[in-house]
Amino acid sequence: MGECAKAGRANRAVIDMAGRSLIFAVLLLLTSCAQTTSRPIVRGAARNLPPPARILLYNFAFNAADVNEYQGIMRQQPSIRSAIARQHEIGKAASEALAANLADGLRRLGFTVERVRRGTAADKSDLVIDGRFVSIDEGSPLRRLVIGFGAGASTMQTRVQVSGMDQNQIFMEFTIRAEGGRLPGAVATVPVGAALPAGVSLGLAAGGAVASSMSASTSNVDGLTAASANKALRHLAGFFADQGWISSKQANAARRTS
Repeated sequence: MGECAKAGRANRAVIDMAGRSLIFAVLLLLTSCAQTTSRPIVRGAARNLPPPARILLYNFAFNAADVNEYQGIMRQQPSIRSAIARQHEIGKAASEALAANLADGLRRLGFTVERVRRGTAADKSDLVIDGRFVSIDEGSPLRRLVIGFGAGASTMQTRVQVSGMDQNQIFMEFTIRAEGGRLPGAVATVPVGAALPAGVSLGLAAGGAVASSMSASTSNVDGLTAASANKALRHLAGFFADQGWISSKQANAARRTS
């Protein structure tokens, strides 16, 4: 009887350890930072431009067809039945979040920023920042949980254009790619001896915290929009410093935070 009790306690210890490892892995995956890369397309030769009276910032355009919504087993039952309508809502939320983050960063650099409707006419003293989402992919939370290392990562590709003189002169244009973190998944974090399928089912069922956190993350692209805005701000700060609109100290501070 004593041996059975010891064996039971040992098994429970392994299961508890697997559950804790899975919870830890989920928390890491949910809080991992997005990785960003950028590629310049156009960089004008204009120098010593007068500082803009204001910066007009459009909400970035998107096409619902370029939004890839997560469809896996960890997805919550959607309240919106139309897939196109859901994709539109994801794109709209991403556009709003990116513009809000970018506007905040530009204001901290000392500029007057106005978020305006697309197509709003600009004055000759305005700088215009416009862009569009090339793609938005929610990825797979389950693959991120189980495999990690970039599997199932959410991604976002954005194209940014900076112009002036009533948008007749393009000063710079670049693309940004943001991707979810590459931390290890449950395969790498569950202790040796803990069966993965049982561990996964345990992690999803044992804790309302784990299950609810994963459900909340399935449509969350806020981290990608924030990372994309920071990367865009880094490019813009370099351009502003070249024109003498901000100090090199301000530009370096913007680079360190992106």
